Amino acid sequence: MSYYDIELAKDCIHCGACTRNCTFLTKYNMDLKNFEEHSELAYSCFLCNKCKIVCPVDIDGAAIGIKHRRNEVKNNGGKLDKKGYSGIVLEKYNYKFKNYKNARGVKSAIFTGCNFLSYTPNTANTLIDMMKEFDIGVIFDCCGKPISELGLKDKELDIIEKIQKKLDDMGIEELIMVCPNCYYYLAGRLNVKMVDIYTKLKELGLGQNFDEEKINMFRPCPDRESNYLEEKVAQFMPNTEIINLNEQCCGAGGCAGVREPDLSSGFKEDIKAQANGEKVYTYCATCTGMMRPKDIDISHVLTRILGVEEGEKMRNSLINRMKFKFK
Repeated sequence: MSYYDIELAKDCIHCGACTRNCTFLTKYNMDLKNFEEHSELAYSCFLCNKCKIVCPVDIDGAAIGIKHRRNEVKNNGGKLDKKGYSGIVLEKYNYKFKNYKNARGVKSAIFTGCNFLSYTPNTANTLIDMMKEFDIGVIFDCCGKPISELGLKDKELDIIEKIQKKLDDMGIEELIMVCPNCYYYLAGRLNVKMVDIYTKLKELGLGQNFDEEKINMFRPCPDRESNYLEEKVAQFMPNTEIINLNEQCCGAGGCAGVREPDLSSGFKEDIKAQANGEKVYTYCATCTGMMRPKDIDISHVLTRILGVEEGEKMRNSLINRMKFKFK
C-alpha cells in the first residue's frame, strides 16, 4: 500500500485554516477532509500545497489531489479521460524537444527544465555559454512532473527510468538544477548528485549581487514549505531585504487552470494588486511566464544575476523551447 492509497485527511480537526488560505477550497466550501470525499474535484486543485503549510496537523492537500487523479486514471484503464490535457501529454511524455547532445563527454550538466527555455531564452543561452567554460554541459528534457500531476503513474515512472538510463549511458555524475519544480520533483528519484544552480554559481564565482534596498519575491509553490532555494537565491542579495508576497500559485499548478480559469486568473490579479506597480522577482520561469501577460513587472532572478536582458522573445514560448532541440 502506498502513501496515496491511505486515508490522508483522517486527522482533520475542521479548523478551517486550509479553507481560509485556499481559493479552490473556498470556492467549493470545503476543508481537506471534504476534499478527500469529493474525487470529482481532483483536477480543480492547483496542488500548490499552501493548505499543508497552514494545516496544524500537517495534512497534504496536494497528495489528496494526486490520489484522486491516480485513482481516476486507474479506473479508466490507465488512460486520462479528461478534455483539455491532450496537448500536455503529447508534448511532455516522450518530450518532443529533448536534447542530450550537449552533455556528451562531460560529468556535470545543467538540467534546465522546459519553461526556463520558454520564457527566459536569453538567460538560458548566457548560462549555457558560461557553464561551457567550466566543462559543464546542458540537458534539455522534461522532468515528467506535469505527467505525474495528471495522475499518469505508469508514464511518470517510465519517464524517470528513461532519464536515469540516459544519464547512466552518458556517464553524467552531477545535475545542476535550474527549475525549482524539477529540483524538488527529481530529488531522491535519480541516482545522481543534484545541486541547485545558485549553489553552483557561487561555487564557480559567477553572478552579480542585487543592489536594491528591498525587493518583492514570488516564491514558487514547491519551495514555500522549506524555503531552501530562496535561501540559496538570497546569497546574491546580502544587503537586500526580501519581501515575500502572499502567494497561493501563479495559476499553472496542477494543470488546474484548465478546469478553473477564473481561479487561475485571480491568483495573478492578486499578485498584481500586492505588487502595486513595483518590480517582482521569482526563481521559477513558469511563474515568470504566467504573470508577464498580466502586465506584472516580473523577472527571473537569474536574468538579473547573470546581467541579461530578455525583451520580447519570451512571448514565443513554444518556439523558444523548440529551438533548443536543435542547439
